[in-house]
Amino acid sequence: MELVREVEEALKKGLSLDLYKALVRFYGKRGKKAFRYVVERRVKKYKDFFIVVGGEEYIVDEWFCTCRDFQLNLKFQKPCAHIIAVEVAKRLNLYDFVDAYYIDYLEVSK
Repeated sequence: MELVREVEEALKKGLSLDLYKALVRFYGKRGKKAFRYVVERRVKKYKDFFIVVGGEEYIVDEWFCTCRDFQLNLKFQKPCAHIIAVEVAKRLNLYDFVDAYYIDYLEVSK
């Protein structure tokens, strides 16, 4: 899977209104959410994968996401907002790098 060509072209202008419009045009509300995740710096890169902080923390690895939307509604056929956000953040280098392995601290503390 790839991002739509118009989105790729808009990425050349950086985090712009053109990018926002392209994301919304092709991905609807998922594109709008993805843009917000990138603007708010909610994309985190760990050593082996990305985390997008939404209502919860979602693991994104290549074109797979742990969110319910991706697994149930999109049935692995289309990217969810988290995958779109990671792809945009990677191309614009707008993510925080966490030099650690991911640990779910809520699970560890039980």
